[in-house]
Amino acid sequence: MAASKHVLAHLRWSTPKLEHGIRAYAREAGWTLSFMRNSEEYPLGSRKVQGVLLYAGHRPLDVRSLYPSAKIVDLRSVECHAADARLQLDHEKIARLAADHLHGLGFRNFLGFACKPIMPITERLEAFKKRISELGSKTTIFYTGHWPEQIVLDPDDLKKRLRAVVRRTGLPLAVFAPDDDYAVSFIQVAIELDYRIPEDIVVLGANNDRAVCETCIVPVSSIDVDLGRLGYEGARVLDGLLRDDPDPPRRVVVPPLGIETRASTVVPSVSSKAVTAVQEYIREHFAEKITPQTVLQDLRLSRTSTFSRFRNAIGRTIGQEITRVRLEHACRLLTNTDYKIDAVARMSGYANTSAFCRLFRRVYQVSPAAFRDKGSLGATATPGATMDPG
Repeated sequence: MAASKHVLAHLRWSTPKLEHGIRAYAREAGWTLSFMRNSEEYPLGSRKVQGVLLYAGHRPLDVRSLYPSAKIVDLRSVECHAADARLQLDHEKIARLAADHLHGLGFRNFLGFACKPIMPITERLEAFKKRISELGSKTTIFYTGHWPEQIVLDPDDLKKRLRAVVRRTGLPLAVFAPDDDYAVSFIQVAIELDYRIPEDIVVLGANNDRAVCETCIVPVSSIDVDLGRLGYEGARVLDGLLRDDPDPPRRVVVPPLGIETRASTVVPSVSSKAVTAVQEYIREHFAEKITPQTVLQDLRLSRTSTFSRFRNAIGRTIGQEITRVRLEHACRLLTNTDYKIDAVARMSGYANTSAFCRLFRRVYQVSPAAFRDKGSLGATATPGATMDPG
């Protein structure tokens, strides 16, 4: 048996999705994997590391000196860091998706909001402004010049400046914040200024970091930039380098998955708040081990009334909705990636690959492999009894 490769994920910034994608491939490759969380204790690096997945900050990092024996894959494509291959998110597509979504909601006043003008934030906002212009409207770009901590360290200055830019741009207003932390900052300050979210201002973030989006005072709609795929593809490129593939890819661009809508861009009626809460919870946790019972328990909702209200509003049971969301995610992975079926199952919430394949065949009348071969982009499952996983 070949010796396990020793791989270090040196991530200056991360999310559970990014790490999940890395771990999913590492499991398939049989790596010995660790995440660098204590860089101050290991400042000299190591010659034992054979591969590095790097997501560094903007300050130059002499990664070659730290890990002189390692193949290095940069997950951010910051040119000041040495790397054997680079990956990046498709920032232009992210911005165009944001522009098309907000414009499609009927808004004509647009604001791009961020803290500091750094890459890739500037790239996303400029592409957003360009797309809005193509759609016949104008965008105001506003940088605070500070990190999000300003909302408590120097709130008066930020509130004064933000009120001025909102008045100048006009209401109703659609805001694109190209990072979820920036979206949260905007929402908190806007509420202090007595603007209503989403009645006066809708806010769309990016990265879809659920820990950030769902705990905001108004849950944040966000673009899923597919950080899971970024981690998985980065690990796969590194694996090729470690195996001395003759022609491994040197630059990979990962497109966004789509938008998860939450309360910051949706005005729910009182009667639909429980239904909306259940839908948002499912979209945020479908990859985890959830059931209709755990959904209601976590949301502290009445079992009897919520079950009937949800079915009347959506036309499906909560269990069927969980299955629908999971299978639609599996279809996107099968269509847009070449992940192994086992990885697709696990990333879609199914620990048992055989059970996933049986359910998939029952719903779509083809196996996951056949679905991929046919290139069935956009196929959807028909709601009904066949959606139940049992």
